[in-house]
Amino acid sequence: MLYQLTKAAHLVSLFVWIGGMVAVALALRYPALIHMKPLKGYDRAITTPAMILALSFGIWLGVQGGWFTSAWLGMKILLVLTLCGLHGALVGKLRRATSQSPEEFAPSGPILLPAGLLLMTLIILLVTTKP
Repeated sequence: MLYQLTKAAHLVSLFVWIGGMVAVALALRYPALIHMKPLKGYDRAITTPAMILALSFGIWLGVQGGWFTSAWLGMKILLVLTLCGLHGALVGKLRRATSQSPEEFAPSGPILLPAGLLLMTLIILLVTTKP
C-alpha cells in the first residue's frame, strides 16, 4: 500500500511539475508581460516544489523497488537530471523576460518545449518497459 501511495504522489507531483514547465515554455514562445510575472510566481510557489517532490518520491520508489542497480534507472536518472536542467533554463529565460521592457520582448526557446516532451517520452518508455 505504501508503494502505491508513493507512486501516486510521484505521479501527481510530476504532472504539476511538467504542466508548469509547459506553461512557461508556451509563455516564452508567445510572450505577454501580463502573463509572465504571475507565471514566475507560480513557478516559484508550485512548479519548483513539485519538481523537488517528484524527485524525492522517485528516489523513495527506487529504494522501495530496489532498482538502483538497474541500468534502466541509471538512464532514467540521467534523463531526469537533464529535465531538471531544462526547467532551470526555462526559469532563467522567464526571469530575464520579466525584467525586460515590453519592447525588448521576443519569443524565445522554440526548441525547449519539444526537448522537454522528448525527454518525458523517453523517461516514460524506460519506466514502463524497464529494459
